[in-house]
Amino acid sequence: MKVGIVFGTFAPMHMGHMDVVGIAKNKMDKVIVICCGHEGDRGYPLFPLEKRFECVSKEFADDEQVFATILYDTDPEIKKHWDQQQIWNYWVDRMLLHLFQNEFIVAKDEITFFTSEADYAELLQSTPQSARGFIKVHLCQRNRPISGTMIRENTEKYWDEIVGSYREYLKA
Repeated sequence: MKVGIVFGTFAPMHMGHMDVVGIAKNKMDKVIVICCGHEGDRGYPLFPLEKRFECVSKEFADDEQVFATILYDTDPEIKKHWDQQQIWNYWVDRMLLHLFQNEFIVAKDEITFFTSEADYAELLQSTPQSARGFIKVHLCQRNRPISGTMIRENTEKYWDEIVGSYREYLKA
């Protein structure tokens, strides 16, 4: 099976993320959206990781092609000891292990990571998992110049760029 992976902090999930998920859906049999983070990351305090996962799960609840999962960054301190590529090598291993252990993927699946961030794509392509052909990387063209940072800094201005489940959470 062809499996697409879209990962991020999703603090909040916005229409740019939805563009990436849409591209992955068009190319893959199924898409897994991984909410990543840790307490105190850039999503806090407004978007705790558990709430992000809840919103993403709700956003795709009726989509039989998209599955959501949560992956905690168990050791944010590694950034003090490893270079960026080492961190990405480790993180990709953790993501794949998590997906395998939770039966989102099996060994014979064709795995492609989808991202609209050129630097993420470069780091993913430089992992041992990519070099050995275990994963592929698809750099998506951004259709909308929006980011979580822009939304966190001016939520009202970018309200229409936030996906529905997050808007419902923010209104509550």
